[in-house]
Amino acid sequence: MKALRWHGPYDVRVEEVEEPSLKTEGDAIVRTTTAAICGTDLHIYRGELAVVPGDTVGHEFMGVVEKVGRGVKRFSEGDRVVVSAIVADGRCWFCRHQLYTQCENINIFGMGPVYGESLGGAFAESVRVPNADTVLIKAPDRIPDDRLVMVGDGLATGYDAVVNAGVKPGDVVAIVGSGPVGLVSGMCAEVFGASEVVVVGRSWERLEAARSLGFRTVNAREADPADEVRSLTDGRGADVVIEAVGRSSDSLMNAINIARRKGTVSVVGFHLHDYTIPMGQLWLLEKKLVFSLGNAIKNGETLIRLIERGRLDSSRIVTHRLPLEEAPRGFELLESKKAVKVLLQMGGKR
Repeated sequence: MKALRWHGPYDVRVEEVEEPSLKTEGDAIVRTTTAAICGTDLHIYRGELAVVPGDTVGHEFMGVVEKVGRGVKRFSEGDRVVVSAIVADGRCWFCRHQLYTQCENINIFGMGPVYGESLGGAFAESVRVPNADTVLIKAPDRIPDDRLVMVGDGLATGYDAVVNAGVKPGDVVAIVGSGPVGLVSGMCAEVFGASEVVVVGRSWERLEAARSLGFRTVNAREADPADEVRSLTDGRGADVVIEAVGRSSDSLMNAINIARRKGTVSVVGFHLHDYTIPMGQLWLLEKKLVFSLGNAIKNGETLIRLIERGRLDSSRIVTHRLPLEEAPRGFELLESKKAVKVLLQMGGKR
């Protein structure tokens, strides 16, 4: 079968690899129909995460169950499914309390050996899914892939960012970061009744995408984001700020400064380094800092219901749909910010 493998910074190739096989009774084999390139995949692409040359990458995907182990009870061959990017065992204390992102035996597709066993990634024609009864989410046949594929990661992350921040009707929500997770966080904030969503970014193309969704925008290259948001809120600042950039302290500091007194900063950006943060400001102004990874296993069914009812549609941010063979071009488009969201379509029912 074909799969996209990482060979070094900025070097990904579509190659022939072995078909996956069942290793345990709890495994399933999923034939991929659609996968999506996520912002986290760009960290791998640049060589910022410790994947091994030759590893298959990708973690945001869905498809059809081809095989199941004898221990799989909830799924059968032919079932259409979304796959949680995070693999949890479903048995430990954290899983029993639905805290799947903190599973004691957590793993993530396509991330190399960061959590021990290196799992094959999503950018492949078929993928082995461990702990299938926990990790798979049933997908209704009547909804196309491009509206469902982000449930397993990006949309779940945006939803968690909003839930953990306690967004309520009437709140002004600022999003620092105009990439896919930032945009779907804005969509989720509207589901919870936000009166205004303000997206802060530096890419003209992505800010244009934010405007097409009905969000206000602030170009951080041209104006101070905190000043701009305060000017929209009678000097207060945003009730909730979602930080969806990561990589450096700049976006986190922007988010903290944009939040009003007793406001909440919800961090979903991918941060790998330690920073000095303004504890005096956070304490004196009673600002709250919370973090989210995206609990697709817990919230996947809720997200699918919202999609079915027409309240969420993440396909609105998709700018490119490519076959697997053109996946390297998809990475180039995202790295240069000439795309917002790239889907890889593998064929079969979508």
